[in-house]
Amino acid sequence: MPGAPRGILTMIATSDLFRISIRQVVRQRGFGVILSIALGITAFISLAVLGREIRYKVGQDMVLMGGVNVIQVYMDDFQYPGQPLRGFNDATVDAIRALPGVGIVSRNLRGGKIFQLRTDGERNLGVEFIGVDQYFAEIYSVELMAGRLLNASDVQQHSRVGMLGRDAAINIFGSPDSAVGKLLFLDQDVFEVVGVISGVMLGSWSYGGFLPYTTMMDRNWVANKVTRLFIRAIGWEDIAGIVRELPRVVREHQPAPYLVVQTQDEQLARIQTTFMWVEVLLWLGIAASLMLGGFGIWYGTFAAVRARTREVGLKKAMGGSDKDILAQFLAEALVKSVAGGLLGILAGVLVVEIGAWLLGTSISYPLLLASSIGSIVFSALIGVAGGLYPALQASRMDVVSALRFE
Repeated sequence: MPGAPRGILTMIATSDLFRISIRQVVRQRGFGVILSIALGITAFISLAVLGREIRYKVGQDMVLMGGVNVIQVYMDDFQYPGQPLRGFNDATVDAIRALPGVGIVSRNLRGGKIFQLRTDGERNLGVEFIGVDQYFAEIYSVELMAGRLLNASDVQQHSRVGMLGRDAAINIFGSPDSAVGKLLFLDQDVFEVVGVISGVMLGSWSYGGFLPYTTMMDRNWVANKVTRLFIRAIGWEDIAGIVRELPRVVREHQPAPYLVVQTQDEQLARIQTTFMWVEVLLWLGIAASLMLGGFGIWYGTFAAVRARTREVGLKKAMGGSDKDILAQFLAEALVKSVAGGLLGILAGVLVVEIGAWLLGTSISYPLLLASSIGSIVFSALIGVAGGLYPALQASRMDVVSALRFE
């Protein structure tokens, strides 16, 4: 029957086509291409699903080390003679806490009072004490060296207790552990040291001390009103919005003609720029991995076409159409790319599960599903893009030239 071979080849089942293609891919050992695509897809899924959480966690560590997500808000009435001393009332503090992006708000007294303390070496040392509340330690991510932190009960009961910075404790008592439980004589009062703290963000405060702000207000050592707030933003993206809204919120609840909002804009800009470049480099790495896979498919398909030129000529001589040849080589390219995509999805899901566990966060499964579907579609597109031209070249071969090819 003339044309029977053509009918047989054109009617080949899709399952048989891909079965033959899988066999050819295994024979060609194109595992490097598959691995390259898999790595790119794994990184893509991981960043797509966990990228925001990773940026937040790592960004928090960076901003906390520099303190750039801590906003200071204070009344600057001292600078204007004749002005009454204004403080932040409870309604104002509650309204600030309700602002989007605000993590913690800490009351404290702007400025401190220096006391002369006798050290173990029998010398007097001037130590500055500031008034804080129970949230101060969390705002500044302090590390407890010994004892305990000030708590809500200390503030509410106006207790005569305090904390020392690490360097102050060493200068006065020799070590942080030795300082806990010791008494401090401040003017006519006696205070007990309940804890020693340290931390990158404390800076010069490591040489000072910390008392409940209510206790300092009772004695009017600095002021009898809360004149400053420390506000910690949840993330650096929230800082601009908080700074913009703070004056409006404060003035809605009380007079504040000389309100000052202080941030560390330069340090924040540096960190944001650093993160932007890190993220760009990550995405470029993903793109490079996927492009490498695409070029690998392109080169591998060309090599396969050259190695099987006589086979192509033989199939054409037996009645195979251009579409049959095109489909065969294109299917082989698709098998490589889709295999890499599936492997990347499996690895990506595993990385996301482990990453979510390590970060202590939940997984957005709709986003994970969308990323996986997008990945397999993109992998197929890579296979088509990389294999189409070599497959077209194969399908357009001259039968006689192909059969004579050595």
